[in-house]
Amino acid sequence: MMAALASSSALLAQAASTAPGKAANTVWTGHDTWLLAVVGISIALVVVLISWLKVHAFLALMVGAFAVSLLSGEAVQKVADSFTTGLGNITGKVGILIILGAVLGRLMADSGGIDQIVSTLTRAVGPRGLPWAVTLVACLVGLSMFFEVGFVLLVPLVLQIAKRADYPVLRVGIPAMAGLATVHALVPPHPGVLVAITAVHASVGLTLVYGLIVAIPCAIVVGPLFTAYAWPRVEARIPDAALAAFTTTAVDADGAAEGTAGAAGAAPRRLPRFSVTLATVLLPIALMMLKAGCDTFHWAHGTLYTVLEFLGTPVVALLVAVLVALGTFGYAVGASREQVQASLSRSFPPIAGVLVIVGAGGGYSQALADSGVNAAIGRAAGHLHIPLLVLAWLVAALMRTATGSGTVATVAAAGIIGPMAHGLGSTQAALLALALGSGAAFLGHVNDASFWMFKEYFGLSVGGTLRTWTVSHTLLSLTSFAGVLVLNAALT
Repeated sequence: MMAALASSSALLAQAASTAPGKAANTVWTGHDTWLLAVVGISIALVVVLISWLKVHAFLALMVGAFAVSLLSGEAVQKVADSFTTGLGNITGKVGILIILGAVLGRLMADSGGIDQIVSTLTRAVGPRGLPWAVTLVACLVGLSMFFEVGFVLLVPLVLQIAKRADYPVLRVGIPAMAGLATVHALVPPHPGVLVAITAVHASVGLTLVYGLIVAIPCAIVVGPLFTAYAWPRVEARIPDAALAAFTTTAVDADGAAEGTAGAAGAAPRRLPRFSVTLATVLLPIALMMLKAGCDTFHWAHGTLYTVLEFLGTPVVALLVAVLVALGTFGYAVGASREQVQASLSRSFPPIAGVLVIVGAGGGYSQALADSGVNAAIGRAAGHLHIPLLVLAWLVAALMRTATGSGTVATVAAAGIIGPMAHGLGSTQAALLALALGSGAAFLGHVNDASFWMFKEYFGLSVGGTLRTWTVSHTLLSLTSFAGVLVLNAALT
C-alpha cells in the first residue's frame, strides 16, 4: 500500500509540473505562497457567508470565485468569464444526470415502489433483520435519489415500522440514514460523485464498480453494526407531531400504500410488483456496469460493443430507465396520463437548489484553475510528499467540516484536486473520485441542515444527534477511505 501511495505522490508532483498552461518548473515562489493564502481566504469567505450570514451556497461560491480571481491577479475582464464558463461546463455535463435521476426517483416514490420494497423486505426478514433490511432499502432508494429527498421519503415508513413493530426508532432510523449516505457519497449518479468524476476525468462505469465494492462493507459497518452499538446508548422517541404528520403514508399489513401520493393526485391504483420495482431501479446501474465491464475485459466487439457502449453512457442509461419507469411505475400499474404528468412535474422543484449549487461549484473550480491556484497547491503537496489520494480526502473533509454540505465540499475540493489528476490511469482516476466523495462525508455536524432533520424526526437531543449522525458520518468517511486505499494497493 505504501508503494502505491508513493506512486500516487509522484504522479501528483508530475501533474503539478506539467499542468497545461503552467510553467514546467517546480520552484516555489512568493506568488505561490500568496496563491495558497488566496485559497484559505476564499474558503473562509465561503464558510462565513454560508454558516454565519446564512447566505445561500450559490451566492457564497460565486463570491468566493470572484475573490479567488481578483486576489490572484486575474484580469478584471476575465473574472466573470471564469465563473460563467465553469458554471456552464459543469451544468452541461452533470445537470442532465441530476434531472433524470430526480425523475426516476419521483416516479418510483409516487407509484408506491418504495412502499413495496420496504414492506416486502421487512416481511421477509422479521424483526431481528429489520436494520439489515432498512439499510438495503435505503441503498436501493438512494441509487436514484438525492440524500435529502430519499430521507424525507423514507422517514414516514421508518416511523411507521418502528411504531407498528414496537421497535426502537433508532434501530431503523440509523440504518436508513446510513444506506442513503453511503450511496450518496460513493455511487454515481449522485451529484457530488459525478462532479468528482468529471473533475478528475474518471470513467463513470469504473467508478461505479469500485464505488459499489467500497460501499457494500461501509453500509454494513455504518448501518446494522453501528446501530447495534448506538441505539441502546442514545435516548430517542418518535415525536407525536412527526408521527401524526405522516400517518397517511403508512404501509398496511397487506403491503398497500395508504397514500400520500394518492392525496396528492399522483398515485396509481395498485403497487408495482417488488421484482419489477427492483429491476427498474437497478437498470441504469446494470447498463453502466455492463459498459464498464466491456471496456475493462473486452467482452464484446463490433456492433454489439457499439450498442453496449451507447446504452452504458450515463445519460442514455438514465434516460432508458426513466422511459421504462413511465411504464413500470406509471401506465402498467393503472396511472392515468394526468397522474404520470403530475409526477414528472413534481420531479424538478426539489433539485433546483442542488443544480445551482453544483453550477456555482463549477464556477468556483474554474476560477481556481484559471488563477493558477491548483498548480501552486500541486507544488506544495509535491514538496510535502502528500499522496494525491490522501490530499483529496483531506481537502474534501476540510470543506465538509467547514461548510456542512457534502455536495459543496465535493465540488469545491474537486476544483482544487482536478487539475492534479493529469496523467492518471483510469483506475487511479476512479479511486481519486471516490476519495473526494469519501472525504465529503466526514463529520456532519450542526452546520448541516440534514443534521437537524435527523434530530427532529427521531426526537433526539443535540448531544444524541452528535453521537449518532456525526459519529456515523465520520465512521463512513474513514471506513470508505480505508476501502479506497485497499483497492489502490490491490489494483495499482
